[in-house]
Amino acid sequence: MLWVILAIIGAISNAAYFIIVKNHIRKNRDPVILTALGFFFSAVLLLVVSAARGFPAIGPDYCYAVIISGILNIIGLSLIFRAMESSDISLSMPMLSFTPVFLIITSYLLLQEVPSVAGSIGICIIVSGSYVLNISSEHQHYLEPVRSMVQNRGSWYMLIVAFLFAASINYDKIAMLNSDPVFAMVFTLLIISGAFIVIVAITPKVAGHSPHTPAVQNPAPPAHLPDTCPVLRPYLIPAALIGIFASAECVSINIAYTLQIAPYVIAIKRLSIIFMVLYGTILCAENEIRTRLLGSVLMVGGAVIILVFT
Repeated sequence: MLWVILAIIGAISNAAYFIIVKNHIRKNRDPVILTALGFFFSAVLLLVVSAARGFPAIGPDYCYAVIISGILNIIGLSLIFRAMESSDISLSMPMLSFTPVFLIITSYLLLQEVPSVAGSIGICIIVSGSYVLNISSEHQHYLEPVRSMVQNRGSWYMLIVAFLFAASINYDKIAMLNSDPVFAMVFTLLIISGAFIVIVAITPKVAGHSPHTPAVQNPAPPAHLPDTCPVLRPYLIPAALIGIFASAECVSINIAYTLQIAPYVIAIKRLSIIFMVLYGTILCAENEIRTRLLGSVLMVGGAVIILVFT
């Protein structure tokens, strides 16, 4: 069961990344800049480790897999940032549990990986967990949670992200099979980082600030930087932490891919939901603690059934 341990390491690392981003959004820092720097640091770290180990032989499918995964992740991460800004993290992020649902289809089409019947039962529990997650003490009718989910923009963003990630995960595995677990994500991370750097550069700034941060009346730009450049110093430490966690996630999940099919690995990786919900409800004082935690536990319970009975 080494792959389970590796998937849990990936879950913890994934949760840490989103918690860092959410925390710094609350401090009015641009998540695009933070992600661009964090993924750049991660790519450099993985590249250094690969150089120390010896670069792998590159297979014929590596380049196209990296490009497609990079594009899908750019779109997905952009939607995640919007979801973080428009809703509670403990409500929007658990929608990522639907990734294994979509992954059943995409993994069959791209990798010819098919889960067992027990996997379908686990998926039903994940879906029921998403329903419970949206139940509020204010609801007067059992159908009201459905309307709540429809009206919650952040939840819809994350549902789209779940589908995009369900596709990109397969290309990440293809890239890994055509290189190795350490080197596989280097260029994907560089593509994502480069795209976000371009977005930051071409996005109109107000008073030297990103549109993600509030404008300040007549700010005085630092003497050593042009007034159109963001102040990067506050981003360096959290970006370095993101780089470390992203690298740990990439390597652990890629090694797990060599031991188990992608839908099962990602189902266990979704344990990250518990960490994010706990953060959102306890540390950030978001509402409906018991209901959201129960819904998240049900979602993860579906993943556990997939693990135990397959």
